[in-house]
Amino acid sequence: MSAYDRSPLVEIYDALRPLNASWMADVGPPSGGGWIAGSDLRTATAGPLNELLTQIGERMRAPNDRLTIAALFALRYGWASAMAIAPYLKYGCVPDVSLENISLKFRESTFLERTAIHASRGVMVADDPRADHPSITTVADGHALLRALRSTLTAQAAPVVEALYEWSGFSRRGTWGQLTSSWASHFTTLQAGERDQRTLVPLIQEFLAGDDLVAAMQPGLHAVTYGDVTQLFQRRASCCRWYLLPQGELCASCPLVSHEDRLARNLAWMQKQLDPPREKRGHA
Repeated sequence: MSAYDRSPLVEIYDALRPLNASWMADVGPPSGGGWIAGSDLRTATAGPLNELLTQIGERMRAPNDRLTIAALFALRYGWASAMAIAPYLKYGCVPDVSLENISLKFRESTFLERTAIHASRGVMVADDPRADHPSITTVADGHALLRALRSTLTAQAAPVVEALYEWSGFSRRGTWGQLTSSWASHFTTLQAGERDQRTLVPLIQEFLAGDDLVAAMQPGLHAVTYGDVTQLFQRRASCCRWYLLPQGELCASCPLVSHEDRLARNLAWMQKQLDPPREKRGHA
């Protein structure tokens, strides 16, 4: 295979692998068992998605609580968006992640483990030297590329939102609230090394802007500072219902948590992440 024949997306996912395994995707139709084709996510009343939802309910010891099962799956499914957001943020490329072009694999039948993109097609800005390849279509500028990312993820998710609604009755607004939360989290997680993440706010807001449920159900962002580090956290627009399970509790991003409690939890998390253990600082 010549350098020209090799799609830029193959090289992009190869480069993402050593940075963080969860950011990359297998390229090509996946082999082995346990994979769910993206097209099978269009229906939840039967087939692989129905089986996965049933397994989630059994694992959560709530097999009949379809509302909570749907909400929890929405969060898991939302994490698959890293296969599009990571190439965009790191390498200026939006891959084709339409349902017909992806497969997902869930670890222990419930948690997202791997993603695969079947055909390595994508979108780049026209003046990118890598865009001169038959697998790449182009847009005029960075703003258009960001809107292409939003359009791609929204089009991929819309049938899944409908499938979950038909199966469970969990509101479409509630599912979009879980998805936009995952999308926004990828922007901050992928830029975790930034000392001040507030510079990401305009980009995330531009990404989520619109006149649809994606925009209406986007999370609220707020900054918390510890020492010389400022990180972004969020208040989801909808609750994942985890707290309703016997083993569950309210999470820091839940809209049911007070702002004061949320800030305290965010600060405690930063302290734990940024302060080295006492023994590593050389103290007795």
